[in-house]
Amino acid sequence: MRMNHLKPLLSMVFPVHNEVSTIENVLLAYYKRIASKIPLEIIVAEDGSTDGTRQVLLSLRNRIPIKLCLGNGRKGYAKAVGDALKHANGDWIFFSDSDGQYRSLDFWTLWKKREDYDMVIGWKVRRTESPYRIFLQKGFHAIVKSLFGVGMHDIDCGFRLMRNEVVRKVIDEVNHLEYSFWAEFTIHAFSKGFRIGEAPISHNKRAHGSTHIYGMTKIPWIVLKEVIGLRNLRSRSDGSTLRQPR
Repeated sequence: MRMNHLKPLLSMVFPVHNEVSTIENVLLAYYKRIASKIPLEIIVAEDGSTDGTRQVLLSLRNRIPIKLCLGNGRKGYAKAVGDALKHANGDWIFFSDSDGQYRSLDFWTLWKKREDYDMVIGWKVRRTESPYRIFLQKGFHAIVKSLFGVGMHDIDCGFRLMRNEVVRKVIDEVNHLEYSFWAEFTIHAFSKGFRIGEAPISHNKRAHGSTHIYGMTKIPWIVLKEVIGLRNLRSRSDGSTLRQPR
């Protein structure tokens, strides 16, 4: 199937790393439920998978229009997502992690709020994550609110809808929080005065595999990196490069 070369209204961006068991069903669900109603493009950031994910994607793009961002090795989540977002041409950009934990139907919950906000973030009202992850995330959110005044329920949620303008003006500034890409993105968008809203969404358990980032053995290192990143971001804020909200 050929890609429509007219500018799409919507760009859908998905990062993928070792999701051979889920990625086909995830992408087909979004395409079938949304493409018939909204002119769109699908951008997939494949990040050095070693389990056959790349082969699935190469086969799938013969069935649905997919723009693949491929690399020779692992970039890491932040770099892969950033590169994919820069390829988005739509007036609106929808982003979702591709591990199958989000429902494609929840896209419409965000889409209905687009006229009131520049960015709408999913709010996982029923979380299926482990207790230690929920504890760490709540602590992180409290710190972010204290330092930057951003009081979102789920600031780092990987399920969101944004105007293209937000991405263009923010993406190159996101480089401090390696493990909280979307939290830093939101902080920058908030500081620039963009209107940010939230919408309740579902969050399911992973049907296959486990998280690629937040294993227990990595937690101390991740916490240290996040603390250093927040300190550097706050220092930048104090230097007035990052404007504090009034």
